[in-house]
Amino acid sequence: MFQRKPKAIVPGEILALLPAYGAAVLSARAAGQPVTDPQFGWESFIGPVHTPLMLEDRDQVIAEIYDAALNATDREKAAVGAYQLLAEFNPELEDPRFLRLYDESLEHMRATGLSSMHLTRYEANRWIATHGELGSSFDGLFEAQVPGVEESPAAKALEAGESRMLALTEPLPRGNAFFAEHRTDGTYVVYSERRQSSDDPTRIRCEESQLGTFDSLEGLLRALGEMFGSPPHWYDEDLKPYFPYNRA
Repeated sequence: MFQRKPKAIVPGEILALLPAYGAAVLSARAAGQPVTDPQFGWESFIGPVHTPLMLEDRDQVIAEIYDAALNATDREKAAVGAYQLLAEFNPELEDPRFLRLYDESLEHMRATGLSSMHLTRYEANRWIATHGELGSSFDGLFEAQVPGVEESPAAKALEAGESRMLALTEPLPRGNAFFAEHRTDGTYVVYSERRQSSDDPTRIRCEESQLGTFDSLEGLLRALGEMFGSPPHWYDEDLKPYFPYNRA
């Protein structure tokens, strides 16, 4: 018997935007920011999917998004867009189609150079559930040999009263920047420059007194490298030998 194909639930213009949404998600993650493009707002993009997910045939909604992602020309970005659209509704869906989009998206995030610091808690948990851990499998970390105190390479000189940026956690203006300062009494300290708050972008100086005071720049570098554990978004070459873990 002929069966009429059910009427589509997800608007076609939304399905067509899945690759662009995926690209926007990846760019926003890399910058440590939310997606701000108005074409992906609630009224025109997210709401028309979330409402039927709650009130209509959820299976059909997922099927339409899943099929559109898998058949898109730019499948990788479409998968990220489709995953994120469904995850905004419920990041713990157990539907196998959602999980396939989920796993493909995480693999693509890793391949594009995002670190586990860019993942949500749910995403990190999913990766650990499927790979066992994050360090080596997602971040490509391996244990490095930090030079002994007597083997420390000489760092670029820092004159008394001068400071130099050594590390940046993510791109400015959002990233926290870490500096070495050579005080006029001959000691070295670390301070950072950070946003006042999530609502106030004014950058302020913060004393990183928990790291201590150092008699040499090399001693400061050793402590800062240990604090980070692995290379952040950007770092000064003088800091490179002091990370206990490096990336492949």
